[in-house]
Amino acid sequence: MSSGDEQKKYAAETFQFYLFFALSALLAWKAASPIISPILWAALISFVSAPLFRHINGTLLNKRFPGISSCITLAAFITICLAPALYGLSGLGDEAAGLGARLSSLFTELQKYASGGEITLPGWLPKYVSDGITSFLNNSESIKSAAAAAAQWAAKFLSTFSARLIGGGSGLILDIMIALILSFFFIRDGGSIVSHIKGVMPLTDEERDYFFSRTGSFLNSIVYGIILTVAVQALAGGIGWWFVGLSNPALFGMLMFFFGMFPVGTAVVWVPGSIYLAMTGDLKNAAILFAWGCLIVGTIDNMLRPVLIRAAGGGCEIPTALITIGLFGGVLAWGFLGIFLGPLVLALFLTVCELYRRRREEKD
Repeated sequence: MSSGDEQKKYAAETFQFYLFFALSALLAWKAASPIISPILWAALISFVSAPLFRHINGTLLNKRFPGISSCITLAAFITICLAPALYGLSGLGDEAAGLGARLSSLFTELQKYASGGEITLPGWLPKYVSDGITSFLNNSESIKSAAAAAAQWAAKFLSTFSARLIGGGSGLILDIMIALILSFFFIRDGGSIVSHIKGVMPLTDEERDYFFSRTGSFLNSIVYGIILTVAVQALAGGIGWWFVGLSNPALFGMLMFFFGMFPVGTAVVWVPGSIYLAMTGDLKNAAILFAWGCLIVGTIDNMLRPVLIRAAGGGCEIPTALITIGLFGGVLAWGFLGIFLGPLVLALFLTVCELYRRRREEKD
């Protein structure tokens, strides 16, 4: 067989292989895509739990019972992280329902007034705010009809939102169960999974080591640096919210946790809380909450975040602009999981760009 025929045969076999590979990848994605979110959560859980698993499996059980070590590690993660989070979410749901009931009663009163009845505004509104609303509604019939339309829309929105929240609860429970089941295998077999991924990556040994080292540093910075800092901020902010007597501290603490991820920070929650207290005449507690937010909550972010990011990432710092873009884009693309996934994806892209730059320099 001539060299030309051999090249044609090789090209045909290569094309057939890549076609078969693409078909296999498509079928694999079809099978895994419905549970891609639990898979990613399981991968994150296994990454966070890996140090504990290595200690239990290596030091305590001498690497003889990896399945038992994985069970113990997963049980510890559920006890330390998942159980408190689920308890907090259950309390958050109760507080959100209470807040929704308050708003619903306000909308009902607006509808009643728009229909010609007497309005009784909730007692939690400041008196001058209630007087202002009443005076505003007495101006004209068009304002009454607009208030009625707004109240009807808001009531419908709350009803629809509640139905979606209840419906999504069952899906959330199923996702948690799948993620925990997968976490057992990811924790137990994480080392072999990573080794297999390393083996199929089109990189040199040095590039693979650099890529995975950077990936671990970035994940440590995101999980232990950013998330832990914001969690401490939210806890401190929630305590301050509760201390000054404001309602729904768990709900607003969760809001502080969410906004603390972004440049706006937790101040977007506790500053309006201070303003509300001042508007109701409680100047003492308004000053306390404002001072607590500035001196305690703000200081936690300025002092703790850089230290944790630098320590967790082994000195590898993620650019602030990249974190911001990754957080906004990640949340919009993947929901809460995007808080971790968004910055990581962008950081990995920069790592690949760095590998490309190194190759170009070596080639030149």
